[in-house]
Amino acid sequence: MFRKTRRYLTIIRVFTKYNLFFLLYRDIKRNYISNSKCTCSLDLENRKGAAKLRDAFVELGPTFIKLGQMLSRRPDIIPKAYIIELEKLQDKVKPLDFDAMRPSFETGCECNALGNKSQSTGIDYGAKDILDIFDEFDTNPIASASIGQVYKAVLNGKKVAVKICRPGLIDTVNLDLDIIEDIKPLIVKIVGLGSHFDVDAFLREFREVLTTELDYRIEARNMMRFYDNFKDDENVLIPKVYTDYSRESILVMEFMEGVQVKDLKDVDQDIRTHYAKLIANSYLKQVYIDGFYHADPHGGNILVKDGKIAFIDFGAVGKLDNELKRDMLNLFYGVYSGNVDIASDAFLKIGKLRKEDVDIGRFRRDMDELIAEQKYAIGERQSDNYAKIALKYNMSLPSEFSTLEKALLLIESVCFELDPKFNLLEGAKPVILKAIRTRYSPTKAFEVFQLEGDRYLEIFRNIPAGVNDVIETIRGYRFEKLQKSTYNVKRYNLIDRLTKNIFLIAIAVISTYLITLGENSTIILGTIGFLASLFLSVLIFQK
Repeated sequence: MFRKTRRYLTIIRVFTKYNLFFLLYRDIKRNYISNSKCTCSLDLENRKGAAKLRDAFVELGPTFIKLGQMLSRRPDIIPKAYIIELEKLQDKVKPLDFDAMRPSFETGCECNALGNKSQSTGIDYGAKDILDIFDEFDTNPIASASIGQVYKAVLNGKKVAVKICRPGLIDTVNLDLDIIEDIKPLIVKIVGLGSHFDVDAFLREFREVLTTELDYRIEARNMMRFYDNFKDDENVLIPKVYTDYSRESILVMEFMEGVQVKDLKDVDQDIRTHYAKLIANSYLKQVYIDGFYHADPHGGNILVKDGKIAFIDFGAVGKLDNELKRDMLNLFYGVYSGNVDIASDAFLKIGKLRKEDVDIGRFRRDMDELIAEQKYAIGERQSDNYAKIALKYNMSLPSEFSTLEKALLLIESVCFELDPKFNLLEGAKPVILKAIRTRYSPTKAFEVFQLEGDRYLEIFRNIPAGVNDVIETIRGYRFEKLQKSTYNVKRYNLIDRLTKNIFLIAIAVISTYLITLGENSTIILGTIGFLASLFLSVLIFQK
């Protein structure tokens, strides 16, 4: 309790120091016309408050640095001026002396090694000095962040990178998370969030981000998953993980040689264009085919060498479920092809709105403007166009959408820096076509049909009895009607035989559709009901 009170006092002191309570209420609620660079007089005044918030987050440490970085990806929450300043938050801090980092090696036991390996295979860092475990170990870090530090070493004759978490950090993070949960109503009040914004979901995602970054076993699993996804692509390299040497606070991985994209200069333009296409295609594959992508693909996390590229730092990743991946692909395709209807329908599905919930004509005009800006952008693309539409129509975009939009903008910026003529939409055609072919391939349909085979089997098992009951009902109704009319009984018998034949043909056709379009089974089953009802109506009301 004393630690929490002391941390509360620290946060209040820092916010008071920068006068943030008044500035946030004044700036975030302001509504005025702004330009893309936020250089008008009102913007410049607004950015002063945003800069103070950024400095306060740095002073308060890793939890608030990560919060600021997450907020910088949410233009649907905070103004553009704050986005610009929070994007400057660099997770780089003064490194700790190596002796201060030693507790991260010496605490815990070998059973904490990645994958819960047994004590006979895991490495017990507490049993002997770390410098004796590696062939060579440079105690001067090559990178330092608020969560951990990275060192260069040699293990079994191979160069490795060793990532170590700062000792005792998890206690401070948990304390900060508890305090943020306490002041959640105040945050909602100050920021003035819309009724459709799910603040609980946002904080839950924030907690998950911190949990991921504090447990290097999760990052290791991310790396292994990426490695599998690109194992057949010799042009894209992913570091290997040394599982026997990795655990919650330590990650040992292959050291990747190369030049960071942001440092690639004085290189022939054809080579730079090659790298731009390779980066874009590999990233679009991650998103629209794998549904598992690097969430922070800035120029420092992509290396290039000998015509190949390598991704590094997998602490932040994004995941798309099948439904969101399908809607995102449709949106991307709609924007790419200039099809306003496809893009509009996909974006409404992403925002969980129906056409009846909005002025669809006005919505499509806004989407048409967005597509025009994307396809015919003059200068820098705007990162908050989708957020502006969401705010205008009170849509609640999932956090995955905002994360992906930010990541795609980073990738486009990296590629544009390599090739000023580069167009992400133009280069996306092969990946889009491959994703669509994969979605509707017979193999995919058969897999879905297999997964739901038991349900389909039960449906078809009950069809004959159901059909027979329906036919008997129709037969009785028709015969009674014929007795009271002048219709010839032979005509009745002919129709009766036709009824059976048409039902059997319909069942065969619909069965074929079910097998072919497995993942759209809900639509198909609805079609069955519709056709059956229509057919029965014709028979029953036929004169």
